[in-house]
Amino acid sequence: MAFIAEKYIDAAAESIGVATEEGQVKLIKDLEEKQPIITAYLFSEGLSLLTDEERNMLLYMILVIRKAYLKTHDGKDPEPVSEEELGTAEEKNWTAFNESSAKTFRERLDIFFENTPQEDLLAFIEDVLMDEEEEWVTQAGRDYIFITAKTVVDVWCRKG
Repeated sequence: MAFIAEKYIDAAAESIGVATEEGQVKLIKDLEEKQPIITAYLFSEGLSLLTDEERNMLLYMILVIRKAYLKTHDGKDPEPVSEEELGTAEEKNWTAFNESSAKTFRERLDIFFENTPQEDLLAFIEDVLMDEEEEWVTQAGRDYIFITAKTVVDVWCRKG
């Protein structure tokens, strides 16, 4: 699995951040076409507790991750994943998160950084969630967004 470097993540974030609404819709439709299980996961009932702003930010993060992945893999999309594979990865992440005895959110993430080949992607997710100038994310939303984005990184990046 190729390491997805910060320079690709930053370029993807910039590109998506300045894209027109039409351009963003095109990116979402492409994601839906090439990654139907991931798209269904992002719009599942389980994430209904997120606010609209939180859901939009999660979608933005997944689009950035995918675009950086594509750049790193010569435009080749991640292999589509199964619902079972996605569920297994999510359960593993929630278990690790919930078993942590750390007091703060940032400390609870340490376990994920210890054994990841994709540290820059996780740092991107963490940075978006910890932006102290923004108050768009609730505590529960932050947990769900991190685990959801981390799960997508896991299934896409282990498929090489």
